[in-house]
Amino acid sequence: MTNRYVGFEGPIGAGKTTLSQLLAQHVGSDVILEDVDGNEFLADFYQDRQRWAVPMQLWFLTARHKQLSEGLSASQGIIADYTFAKDQIFARMLLADRDLRLYERIAAGLRALRRPDLLVYLDAADEVLLERIARRGRAYERPITSEYLDSVRDAYEEYLSTGAEPNVLRVNTTNLDLESEDQMHALYDSILSVCRG
Repeated sequence: MTNRYVGFEGPIGAGKTTLSQLLAQHVGSDVILEDVDGNEFLADFYQDRQRWAVPMQLWFLTARHKQLSEGLSASQGIIADYTFAKDQIFARMLLADRDLRLYERIAAGLRALRRPDLLVYLDAADEVLLERIARRGRAYERPITSEYLDSVRDAYEEYLSTGAEPNVLRVNTTNLDLESEDQMHALYDSILSVCRG
């Protein structure tokens, strides 16, 4: 994993944070976790998406850029529970017209960041995602619906279909058992084999 950058992406509740932490522990790498709870606009966004999409997205844009810039320059190898592409994906899903133009103007002024050596795209059945979201108990996530998850999934698929990420590993976590050594080692091996390639 020396000098490798592995980023996890996927819908809410797919397992990005959990699996990035477990992989980092397994290989002895640094881990970067997105500061979701630090975004003071996020709860408002889930209540009124149209009103709060711009400030919520701009907060994430600047926070993610700062966090990844520092992490990638300070470490030999990084595993993160997101990539910088997440900003573009969500901005294009949530913003339109002058709001999107404002976002893109600000984003264009930020230094380009290194793409991950591997993007691990996680997904799971909607009922599993919703159950995981409910279980972790973040009050602001209660308004999330299957329709919203489907729109997130569609936005990711549109981005991935462009070929912007040269190495993508898709993992369905619907039936992934974190307590199963066999399953977890198979997952680690599939990730590491791509990174070594």
